[in-house]
Amino acid sequence: MTHETYGRVSAVNLVADAFNDFSDLLSKEMRLASAEMSSAVTTSIRASAVMVVGGAFLFMALLIAMGGLALVIATYGFTLHAASFMVAGGIAVIGLILISYARAQMSARNLAPTRAVGQMREAIRTAKEQMR
Repeated sequence: MTHETYGRVSAVNLVADAFNDFSDLLSKEMRLASAEMSSAVTTSIRASAVMVVGGAFLFMALLIAMGGLALVIATYGFTLHAASFMVAGGIAVIGLILISYARAQMSARNLAPTRAVGQMREAIRTAKEQMR
């Protein structure tokens, strides 16, 4: 804050300082929003990796199920083959769990910079109140 010669502060200086402070606050809020978006992107990348692993598990389940089906057709027996299908079913369940977890992590609710937007709204509201 700049002071005049006798320690008084002019209204113009007060308004200029208020706008400078508000500009600084908005700049910091934009940096926060950027950091929040970066965090959301990192979470999405991790969730995508988990989704790929889940897809790989589902693919393995399909391969095992096809192998089991081939054994059933080849030998017409069910004991060894039933075990193959149980293993395929277990891998499919693991894959589905991983994919549903990844999809939940990638929801739009988790990607939005809600804290930064809320703080910006609060800063604008406070600035409006101070200008009255």
